Amino acid sequence: MDSETESVGIISNRLQKYEMIESTHCLLPDASQPPSQQSNGDGPARDGQAHLQQQFQRDAEGLATAVASPAAFQYPNPWVRRSHPTRPPSASQSEGQQLTVAAGGTPSLFEIVRQNFISYCQTTSLRGVPKIVKTRDRLLRHIWILFTCTFFLGCFTCLALIIKQYLAYDVIHQPRTVRNHPVQFPSFTVCNTRPFSQAGIQYILDRGLVLPKNYSQFVMQAMRNTAENQRGVGFNDTTKEALSTIFETKGYFENVPRGFDIARLGHTIDQTILICETTILDKDFKRSKFCETIGTWTRTYDNKFLNCYTFTADANNTQKILTVRIMAYTNERNLTNCPDCSSFPATQVSGLRVQLHNAGNYPEVQEEGLNIRPGSLTEIRFETKEWVMKEPPHGRCSTRVPPSVLFNGDAFTYSYQACKKKLLHEEIMKKCGCLDSTIPLPDSMRNTGLDFCGRIPPSQFSLQSEYIQRHNHSTPHDDNDDQRKRPSFHFDADFNDFLRRLTCNTAVFKVSGHATAHQCFTPCTYYTYQTTISTTNWPTRAYHYEIVNDFKNLRDRIDNLHRRGKISRNSSYLDPVFQRLQRIYGPLSEADSPAEAERMLRGIDYIERNFIEILINRG
Repeated sequence: MDSETESVGIISNRLQKYEMIESTHCLLPDASQPPSQQSNGDGPARDGQAHLQQQFQRDAEGLATAVASPAAFQYPNPWVRRSHPTRPPSASQSEGQQLTVAAGGTPSLFEIVRQNFISYCQTTSLRGVPKIVKTRDRLLRHIWILFTCTFFLGCFTCLALIIKQYLAYDVIHQPRTVRNHPVQFPSFTVCNTRPFSQAGIQYILDRGLVLPKNYSQFVMQAMRNTAENQRGVGFNDTTKEALSTIFETKGYFENVPRGFDIARLGHTIDQTILICETTILDKDFKRSKFCETIGTWTRTYDNKFLNCYTFTADANNTQKILTVRIMAYTNERNLTNCPDCSSFPATQVSGLRVQLHNAGNYPEVQEEGLNIRPGSLTEIRFETKEWVMKEPPHGRCSTRVPPSVLFNGDAFTYSYQACKKKLLHEEIMKKCGCLDSTIPLPDSMRNTGLDFCGRIPPSQFSLQSEYIQRHNHSTPHDDNDDQRKRPSFHFDADFNDFLRRLTCNTAVFKVSGHATAHQCFTPCTYYTYQTTISTTNWPTRAYHYEIVNDFKNLRDRIDNLHRRGKISRNSSYLDPVFQRLQRIYGPLSEADSPAEAERMLRGIDYIERNFIEILINRG
């Protein structure tokens, strides 16, 4: 009975609603009247009345069913949303739509696109676009348009830059550290930081020339006086920059007389390398061999250190080398006098300059070398980095690079830096009509007969001591020239041509990177070496008593190998050093007591000033 009561209540509520609508709008017609006599009210009103009548009849039938058979009645679930029948469009609405289509015709494609675009702008998630469409205030709409266009412009600019960077194929190459795998042992180059040997200094004096330090002082004073003699005109900044390159040893070497052998000024390999031994792994056994038996030494020229020496192992032994031991000799002179130094403090040094580089390459000692001081044992431990590059457009390597480059009659393995040096020197010769002593001379330019760019006109300058002494004062040459400071240079045709060559040389150097960037390529596979250096004092005091005997044994080993044809030189190159060691340290063995020998050693530092031990080990 409760369910029946509930159903009757629901239908009663609907009847009350129906009666309220009927009383308000007076829309219920008399069912007994024919349709023609019914009211001709609004179409929507008649439709509403018909809909209410249908709903009332359905409720009445449902009530009768619930009273007759309560079990068959389906009570509505309050938790489920009821679907109402869609109200059919009225005749007047259908008629209005037909009139609109008939009056306006089919909408144009532009109108359809426009409406869809506006709908898209209203619902899109792009920042700022819905604000432009929905905002009614004109000022705010213009502000939103400005902000949105600015942000879109920035977005497209960033996208264009990213695409440009991608199309440049800027590839980052990561090197591979090679461990536990046999790779070639690097070449190493050794230079004495004091470029002139004692024999070289004597060679200069015998030719009647001034030493580099006197040259530097004379030329700097002459250029300063020349600028002052121009009565305020002087040299411009470009010329001053170019002139600064000839004040050091570069200018000295470029102004030596023709036929002067510059190689005789530097140290020989016998004066520099006393011992070079290697430890190789041959069939699981470690063996000690002299460097000369498994490789070759090559003399290379450097405009700052003169004679440098590069060791390269043979192809059959380069992967077997574990360690290289070098005992070098600096041949240090009187510490209170430095005849081969210039006026720059950087030249007041002693020791060695050492560089590890790819096997067979031309060395870059000034740029990548290491300084090692005398009286020390320095260990250089290296890790091999293998670089595998890509060809264009994803890289700048090439598999078609030449196998070698020729400098001063010697063949060196091709490298990017060697290619740049060769092209740079050719560019200087082509544009300036002169040579540069700071760059190795390619074989194709050895017989050109051209002067160096820094050669001062011989009519105004000479390295002869007599000339320097005669002009190194401030007295005038004649009565008509009493206002000129001396020494100085005249601005004649030769001197102006000298300044032109010098400034041209400097200008080509400044753009050398751009000039050769598209003409030189790196090999697609090459090696570099990351070094770790440790240094300790060497030798101990006890070794001073043993060094003479060690040199005797060393001489015997060298002579034995020479007699067997293993090496080309005998032990005679050690005689000057061995004789000094005997004279200095020989009396120690004749001392009456250890205390007496210790007292004698206190004033001796010959080994500490002249000897260097170097160990080069694989990492």
